[in-house]
Amino acid sequence: MPKGKRKGKYEHRRTEQEYSSEEDAGIDMTNDNYSETSGQSDLKSIHDEGENDSQEKLEEKVLEIIDGLSARANAARASALVSLRAALQRRYLAPVLSNQRATLADHVARALRRGRDAERRAAAAVAPLLALQIGEEGTEEFMAEVRPALVAACTDKTSSLETRAECCSSLAALCYLLEEDVNEILEIMQMYETIFSSCYLKGDGSVKVSGAAVEEGAWCGAALDAWSVLLGGLPAPAAQHALQAAPPGWARLPGLLRAAALDVRLAAGAALAVAHEAAPHLAERPHELLDLLEQLARDSHKYRAKRDRKLQRATFRDILKYFEEDAAPSVAVRVGAETLQCDTWAALGAYAALAAALGAGLQALAPHARPLRAALGLDDVLPADALPKAKLNKLQRVTQQTFHNEHNGHSVLLRPLYRCMCVMLQHLQNTAACKARTLARNKNRDKRSAALAL
Repeated sequence: MPKGKRKGKYEHRRTEQEYSSEEDAGIDMTNDNYSETSGQSDLKSIHDEGENDSQEKLEEKVLEIIDGLSARANAARASALVSLRAALQRRYLAPVLSNQRATLADHVARALRRGRDAERRAAAAVAPLLALQIGEEGTEEFMAEVRPALVAACTDKTSSLETRAECCSSLAALCYLLEEDVNEILEIMQMYETIFSSCYLKGDGSVKVSGAAVEEGAWCGAALDAWSVLLGGLPAPAAQHALQAAPPGWARLPGLLRAAALDVRLAAGAALAVAHEAAPHLAERPHELLDLLEQLARDSHKYRAKRDRKLQRATFRDILKYFEEDAAPSVAVRVGAETLQCDTWAALGAYAALAAALGAGLQALAPHARPLRAALGLDDVLPADALPKAKLNKLQRVTQQTFHNEHNGHSVLLRPLYRCMCVMLQHLQNTAACKARTLARNKNRDKRSAALAL
């Protein structure tokens, strides 16, 4: 021992010795005793146990979050709604939520009516996910209770502009997914029109420029985007009737391109493209409109932010190309193992609205939720080869690759790595078993403590 180094308190009791080889450790690494088949079965069993454990933990956590929705503090309820949205984006939990339909609908509607800004915003964000997760049997009751609360929250002047914009976007996604009554959709579109009507041109054709018009730009833009999403989802006769008999119509939409807020201008351009697709014989393309689109596509005014100019030019270049050449942008989107082809402005707007409303839940719910598959234009039945596959962690992927290389004849070069992976796999099994024993022991200990306390 080097000079000055003191022996530990229990240094003399250590009797562990390093194993010189796998044989000394009692592990036989021959292919006869630890074959590829046994290794793969162990890997599969560990992964299945891990998936089951994570699923059970997530379900227990969701039930705890639902209990937290009844908290007295507004901040606690808002936090519970945010946590519920994060949990719903991870897995399909319809079997767990099927027994909580009435409770969840009541909590969301009450938060939208009586909650403060943070609680209302969180309730609006979680509403589309809940509507898809509670099962098809409870969708009608959920819509009947939550939709009127969302409609009222969209125009509630006591809420912040950000909250009202969130409510507009969530209501549009909810109606696009689950609303089948065309008259209800037309009424909601009229409600949206009352919101962005404040951005219309004045009677003399001049633009309304004020601090309120700029501040309310995000709210009016969200309402106009929601209006165009619902317009693209209507049948052709209903869409033509909406453009002819109800405002804004084709006559007032071009005037929104000159609005002071960037969000309104971008939403107006997309709405014009969707309206032209829905009723091409009604939509005229005068030279004034094409000149205005070209001006927006080449805007270089320095009084606008650089990011705003860049986003506006990129958006209106595509819109101008569509009106000049009838060429809509085509985008292929990967949804799990399937590919979604968006080749119309209506499809692009619908996908953008659903992706913003569902977030990561779009990938998790696409294989299971029929309304979502119908809205995206996917097949009713998911192909067998497109079923979602459970992901392996890093250790399992490396072990699987090691087994594959061993099977393909790379045993000479990868023999040390193969042995190391097998030892690590056995260590993982021992750790999982030890953790399960610890959890079971703690549960029994808690029960005994409760019994002794009584």
